[in-house]
Amino acid sequence: MNPSLDRARLVLLLLLAAMLAVGLWAYRGVGASLRDIRATGLQTLLDTQVEALEQWIAQGRNEAEQLSADDELRASIAGLSRRGPQKGDGNHVIGHILQKAGGIGITAAHIIDPQGGILASSDTTRISQGVTPDFFAHLSPALGGRSVFIRPYRSGSGAGPGLLGRVWVAAPVRADGGRVIAIIALGSPAGERFAALFRTARPGRTGEALVFDAEGWLLSESRHADDLRQRGLAHRLVMPETETLTRLAAAASTARMRSAGERQGLLLAPYANYLGNDVIGAWRWLADHDIGVAIEMEAGEAYAPLTYLQIGFAVVLLLMGAVWLSGFLPPQTLASLLRREGQARQLGPYRLIRQIGEGALSNVYLAQHRMLKRPAAIKVLKPQTTSDEWTARFQREVQSASQLGHPNTITIYDYGTGPSSEFWYAMEYLEGLSLSDLVERYGPVPPSRAAWILRQACASLWEAHASGLVHRDIKPQNIMLCDIRGERDVVKVLDFGLVKQMSGEQTRDLTSTLRILGTPLYMSPERIRHPGDADARADIYALGAVGYYLLTGKRLFETETEHDLIYQVLHTVPPLASERSPFTVPVELDALIGRCLEKDPDRRPQSMAEVASALDAVLVYQPWTRQQISAWWEKNWIAEDHPERRFAVR
Repeated sequence: MNPSLDRARLVLLLLLAAMLAVGLWAYRGVGASLRDIRATGLQTLLDTQVEALEQWIAQGRNEAEQLSADDELRASIAGLSRRGPQKGDGNHVIGHILQKAGGIGITAAHIIDPQGGILASSDTTRISQGVTPDFFAHLSPALGGRSVFIRPYRSGSGAGPGLLGRVWVAAPVRADGGRVIAIIALGSPAGERFAALFRTARPGRTGEALVFDAEGWLLSESRHADDLRQRGLAHRLVMPETETLTRLAAAASTARMRSAGERQGLLLAPYANYLGNDVIGAWRWLADHDIGVAIEMEAGEAYAPLTYLQIGFAVVLLLMGAVWLSGFLPPQTLASLLRREGQARQLGPYRLIRQIGEGALSNVYLAQHRMLKRPAAIKVLKPQTTSDEWTARFQREVQSASQLGHPNTITIYDYGTGPSSEFWYAMEYLEGLSLSDLVERYGPVPPSRAAWILRQACASLWEAHASGLVHRDIKPQNIMLCDIRGERDVVKVLDFGLVKQMSGEQTRDLTSTLRILGTPLYMSPERIRHPGDADARADIYALGAVGYYLLTGKRLFETETEHDLIYQVLHTVPPLASERSPFTVPVELDALIGRCLEKDPDRRPQSMAEVASALDAVLVYQPWTRQQISAWWEKNWIAEDHPERRFAVR
């Protein structure tokens, strides 16, 4: 042993330990300071937003109170109250009110008697009718002599500012003796000045100001409205594709139920928002108005300085570790460790190359088999979704798809768990685009090509049905059009996560959570009424809806709310595809699509074999040729390294 060398090593170890201690102390101090700064900033923004909202409400109530105190208006309204509602009798009163209040965005007005009857209205069809019991209940403070604000309510259960009604302010009209003889109610579209209050208060690149009700429905416009529409998510503060309120909305809902105590809070630890992104936020529940107000910002932007500090601290730790290794380990051991650190991430026999897609539940990576050098797509379940239900769905997707071997069904190579217990499976790597991308980029598809695509999808589902499996999630996003080693326009059916066996142990759905998954636009009526009883004819309906979309470039039903969509699916017969397509659709194909979309499953084709036979007949007289295929791909397909060239993933 060398005593001098041992002392040097001891001194080095003590120096490294001291540097590490100082670094941890500085890191924690900076982190705490940054959180304090963010807390102050969020609280200030929230206070400012609430104050702006209160001032806007006060302005509206003041306008209503001034109008109710106008002597000329009071006399006219008193006359209306005595005579009762008569057609045209109150038009001049309403006109005067709208002229006076138009400057603050008022577009509607009612004169309401103390029993809830409408004496006069800007909507003349409402005269002599009563207001709804719910609306009348919110007018009770006005009957008691105080002006009142009434928040907007949604007309359905879907998503989007277009579903919101009006924001109302109301004030009592008194007779000379002080008795309330009527109520003036002033309405303003919620999507205009009310929503504008929150559009202008969006901090940074990702921050937004929100107003919401007790069930988490947004009453203001989301900054991420386009993302919500593209992903088919509701404008509601719930976890994506679930009914679970986000942490912020749950906290506000709980505070609403309390009779006393604080009704506001700061959430500085990152949590998932309604898009599944990690955010921080501040909220306050306004009991007088029955609404919540919140400020949210993505954690990555809010704590960006801390992220840079983390990176720097990690680099310092690595350098310190390298110094320690160089002083205490033999050169051969150090070299071995460095080689191991340089290896790429491995899942089973696959080496991950890069991420090529991301969904709400999983990430997809381009990978290569270590021995075969074959490319593959690896789908990895995200850690936050590894509940028993989602793991069971993930396993069922793999096991079901692996039973199938048709060329038009995606091929599953392998399945397993990674070093961190993450679930993954390997499938063939596909170059192409989904049918939804095809129509969005290039418009409706000619009938011959639509028949060609449907015939291949039909072949995949034919095999699945013969194996006792119903896909249950056929939609344009789950069907890809691929270029497979020079063979173009090859269809691949994806995502068997909602597959159901028509007999056997897996006949029932896994959970009630899984039952609601799927796209209502492509669900058959019986799937909506009895989700667990759907058979192969549900896939035939969905394939017909996909064919309709290919031919027309339009959704089967154009609605604003999911409630309306479900009603249309159950009760409304859609127009023929030929009536909405820019192409001349062959009668046989038009009739086949119409039969597939029958509400009664007994009136649809009873098997995929029957559908395939009809499509074959169409292709005999109107084929989609190899020359047409080659011409389309040469003209329209984009280069492999183009940023829009991506793998479709849920």
